[in-house]
Formats: sequence, structure tokens, C-alpha cells
Amino acid sequence: MAKYRVAIIGTGRVGYQFSFGDLPDNHADTIQQSKDCELVAGVNRGREKLETFGQRYGVDALFHDYRQMLEEVKPDICIVATHPELHCEMVEACAAASSTKAIICEKPMALSLEECDRMVAACDQAGIPLQMNHNRRWSPEWNLGLQLLQEGAIGDLNHIYCYMDGGKPAPWWRSENEGPLLHDFTHYFDLMDMFAGEVAWLCGMAEQRMRPWAVEDFSAAFMKFKNGTTGLVHSAELTAYTDHAFELRGTEGVIRFLGERVNLYRAVEDDYEPDSGFQWNALKLTPVDHPPPASTYVLALNELVNALEGRGELRSDGRVGRRSLEMVMAVYQSQLAGNRPAHFPLAERGAGVEALRRAGRFKQQPDAG
Repeated sequence: MAKYRVAIIGTGRVGYQFSFGDLPDNHADTIQQSKDCELVAGVNRGREKLETFGQRYGVDALFHDYRQMLEEVKPDICIVATHPELHCEMVEACAAASSTKAIICEKPMALSLEECDRMVAACDQAGIPLQMNHNRRWSPEWNLGLQLLQEGAIGDLNHIYCYMDGGKPAPWWRSENEGPLLHDFTHYFDLMDMFAGEVAWLCGMAEQRMRPWAVEDFSAAFMKFKNGTTGLVHSAELTAYTDHAFELRGTEGVIRFLGERVNLYRAVEDDYEPDSGFQWNALKLTPVDHPPPASTYVLALNELVNALEGRGELRSDGRVGRRSLEMVMAVYQSQLAGNRPAHFPLAERGAGVEALRRAGRFKQQPDAG
């Protein structure tokens, strides 16, 4: 018999529909394969996805009201896989339920730092862990990159550069509150935090250039981390294609992630100028031993179970999740301040998108639908 009864609030894409290969790539498939957990309930506002979910996984406890589900089913673990504007109230309600032993929440954590603080406080008060599903934290390939960095494979880390064009399945998929920063780039901000630590200051821009929805479709930022590393980011939804990359640039080489896979380049001697005695160096692709693929959802759930049973800690909890959202909010706040640097910790804890709308920077167009 499974030790933990799990309910999924939000039976949509990440709840059960994601499937990019043979490994579990959504919450429901992960729970089905777990010896420690049993999927006992699903919640969704729409009927079709909820009923399809129930049929696929043999779940009869299907609800449109998550509070009713908490009262009747009394799950041990609640997975909040809804849109971010709902995360705060749902996490607070789950934390207040007497049966809840842990909560998994999808990224982005919320729409404001004030909401993040409420979520962390609610879980602290209940004495339960809050795991944030920035899933690359558990990726064997991204952790190989971290290991190579820590072992000095590229020398000292100087700079992080990353970009993401066209991250959503379609630019119009959903844009009520999520531009590329919230929908896509929280992943890369979280990884920048993993590799370089906390940020000292950030200077950014967030603009609505082409798309008719009242969120940014272009953003960029330059930042300095407390350890002296710098970072440069660019994220946009202005292209017909999707393309993204993430680079760790060190004194002796570069770690470049392409297609979620590590590429290691080391400095080697290149052209030599005999008359001047000048020696050039170039980057050369260096073979590495890649780890076998693994489901980040499975690894994350196993880590949560281990934490519940006193066998470890969470690498991505509410406080870690808050840091990536703080970087997003810093971009918005820098834009509002005329692109001047925003210093951490941020004093303003409100919603950045709403502030830019009030300032007339983000405007919904009639043809946005």
C-alpha cells in the first residue's frame, strides 16, 4: 500500500498531458510509477480535461472545487499545477488542511513577492515542505554542468549568457499574466541562481513590441551576482521558431547547454605569430561522459518523499523559488524606473505586470481575443 495519497490540482498540460519521450514527463505519470505514492484525486475547472484525466488514471474522485476535494479526500501531498495567479490561495488552503504533509507547486511561484512570502509563511506555520518544480534542478545533464563548473573544468566563472526565443507552444497560448519572463525565463533565472548564487543588482527592460496582449513580448537584463559573476539574458516571443541556449563562460573554457545537453569547450593553443611571439588560444570541444537520462519529475518526487521521511532536504523549496521570481520582478521594476538598476533584496513586493499596465506600458489590444 502506498504511503502517500496525492491529489493534483490542475489536470492540464503539466498535470498529465506533457509527454516528450519514454520517461515520465508530467505529475500524473510520475505518481503512477511511484511505489510510495498513490494518485487519489484530480481538480480542474474544465470538465473535459478532468474527465479524460480520471479515465486515463482510474481516478474517481474528480472535483471542480479544490476546497471540497481537500475536505472530502484529505490527501497527504497536494500538487498545485494551475496558473500562477491561483498558486498563492491554493497553497495557503492546502497548507491549512489538516491532512497535508507536503505541497508541490509549479513555476512560476506566483505573480508577486508578497504572494511568495505568504506561501512560504503558510507552509512554515504548518510545518510542511513546499517544493517548487523548477525541474532542471534535478536534471542529470544540468547537474553534470554544475559538477564540471565546481571541478574547475572552465576555470573561474566570469559570466552567464542565456537567451530564449519563442518559448511558448504558440505566442497566443496564454497571455493573461505571463509573458516570456514568467512563463519561460523563470527556469533560466533559477539556473543562474544554481550556478552563481544570489544577485546583487539587475538592470533590465520589458517591452510590449508586437503582440497584442498586455504583457511583455521582449525582455533583456544585465546583472551582477554577489560573488562577482555577471549575467546577460534575452527572452522574447517575436519569432516563428523556438530557440534557446545557456552558457557558463569561465577563464579557461565554456559550458554551453544546447538542447538540454552539456557541451564543454576548453581553451587550447591555436595560431602562433612567430615574428611577434604572440600565441592565440581557441575553444575546442572536449568530450565528456554524459549521465543516463532520467525523469526530473521522478527524481523530484523521490526527493520529496525522502525529505518527508528525514532522509534529506529539498534542493528547490519555496525560498529558492522566490529568488527566481525576484529576478523577474527586478526586470519589471527596472523598466518602471527608466531601466535603472534594481538592487536586491527588492523593497517593492507587488505585482510587476500590473504596475506596468497601470503605467500604460502594457496595453491589451482589441484583436487580442
